[in-house]
Amino acid sequence: MPILFLIPARGCSKGFSGKNLALLSGIPLVGHAVRTACAAARTLSESRVVCSTDDASIAQVAQEWGAEVPFIRPAYLATDEAKSLDVVLHALEAIGGEFEAVILLQPTSPLTEPRDILGAVELFRQTGGPLVSVCRAEHPLEWHFRMDNKRRMIPILPGSGAYQRQMIESSYRPNGAIFIASIAQIRKGGFWTPETRGYIMPAERSIDVDLAEDLEIAKAFLAAQPVPSIEIAGRKVGPVHPCFIIAEAGVNHNGSLDMAMQLVDAAASAGADAVKFQTFRADRLLTRNAPKATYQKESTGNDESQYDMLRRLELDEEVFRTLKTYSEDRGLVFLSTPFEDDSADFLETLDLAAYKIPSGEITNLPFLTHVGRKGRPMLVSTGMATMNEISRAVESIRSAGCRELALLQCVSAYPADPSDANLTVMANLAGSFRVPVGYSDHTLGIEVALAAVAFGACVLEKHFTIDRSLPGPDHRASAEPDELAALVVGVRKVEAARGSGIKRLVNAEADTVKVSRKSLVAAKDIPKGAILDSSMVTVRRPGTGMAPNRADEVLGRKALRQILEGAILTREMFE
Repeated sequence: MPILFLIPARGCSKGFSGKNLALLSGIPLVGHAVRTACAAARTLSESRVVCSTDDASIAQVAQEWGAEVPFIRPAYLATDEAKSLDVVLHALEAIGGEFEAVILLQPTSPLTEPRDILGAVELFRQTGGPLVSVCRAEHPLEWHFRMDNKRRMIPILPGSGAYQRQMIESSYRPNGAIFIASIAQIRKGGFWTPETRGYIMPAERSIDVDLAEDLEIAKAFLAAQPVPSIEIAGRKVGPVHPCFIIAEAGVNHNGSLDMAMQLVDAAASAGADAVKFQTFRADRLLTRNAPKATYQKESTGNDESQYDMLRRLELDEEVFRTLKTYSEDRGLVFLSTPFEDDSADFLETLDLAAYKIPSGEITNLPFLTHVGRKGRPMLVSTGMATMNEISRAVESIRSAGCRELALLQCVSAYPADPSDANLTVMANLAGSFRVPVGYSDHTLGIEVALAAVAFGACVLEKHFTIDRSLPGPDHRASAEPDELAALVVGVRKVEAARGSGIKRLVNAEADTVKVSRKSLVAAKDIPKGAILDSSMVTVRRPGTGMAPNRADEVLGRKALRQILEGAILTREMFE
């Protein structure tokens, strides 16, 4: 029988307003719950994911992320007094049918992962349940106290040996994330019975978002999680490695091998890590009457169709072989973007180091699956996409067996306005999908691209051309060779400037600190045997003596010898 995943999400909340729609790494909390439930449900045959809500906005978001919303919860089940068990019983009556079990998943536990759910299901099937998820208590119960009306600390449950943690039995607390019970158990009394088992989840995934502060804790936790690196042609690409810079030649070769080789030369001279072209066949890419984009009309006119334009920009297979060899001879990683299955299959024959997926294919799940099965790293641009669409794309790629994946923030406008760049979304992509992130830049100039690296871009892609005035769809939104070279130099400077995050004196400040800081100095002549008071001390440059914040080390002490006015004080001058 199927399993019913039930996600309760009411519109109001005594914790904070709009909690179930609050964003964590760019995804609403109810979206996190649905996304996790759907991922687990795919491994359990015939399972259903249902959201029980009284709120139309929550219902819409839940449906967008893949849940069914077959009913709207009545108002009497959306109050603070409503019991979860009554919500479950209402859902069972509204849905009908038979289920092996009900899994109640709370949106307020957004760090729950599919493996937690599957592990809980396995334990439920072994023991017969019911089952609730728990985590180890941070401190044993023997260490808990209450306070009386005078705020005196009174042990709740004093125990022998409570002062020694290793002598205290481990204790666990329900974390509110997962509840599982059979239909019979639910009708008999619910998830909590004398036979209820505990499924242990890690404490770090047991954050319960009740207050706005809890959401900030969850955000901080996700931001602190390490992101794995990927490898492209022997080069590590990830947060702790140099930014992988892709010089995007695209179709700026205008169909000419000679111009394409000039682009390779320019990319190599600029110091880029890779040069990238585009591989397609117009017959397989678009219909003959497909319209041009506005930017294509503005840059190439309206005399020919998009089909005819792209036919002129095709390169044959032998040209790609020549370009790959030529690029590698110049020390560059050769990449190309396929737009359909046949082009991806051809690039596979070239032993391509990685596949770059264009933004337009983010919803083409069969294509993503086809490329994902090739077992090479994939760099996926996310222009025009929502987090939901990105999530489905990532799931398809991973399900196809691809484990080395990077996501690139992108704005599919040519040129793009810097105000649309939304560079902070890279952190959300990294937090939600645990992958290296980057930026595919379509803005004019290099400022936004440099800012992307400061924001953590591990991959940077920039369109470039030999001459921006050349005819063609992409030239005018591309950098020229001198700009590309300046970008590479700038990226390396930005990387160096990011530093370690540890605040300390650096070598270059060693001389300045002596000149610009101050020392404790005698304000007047101090006779031998005098007890030092504040009238005898002032502060003056240079900073070669005792810092002013050390005055308490000498005030009130007896001078061991005469000290002349203006002398820099040292601890050795006093008892």
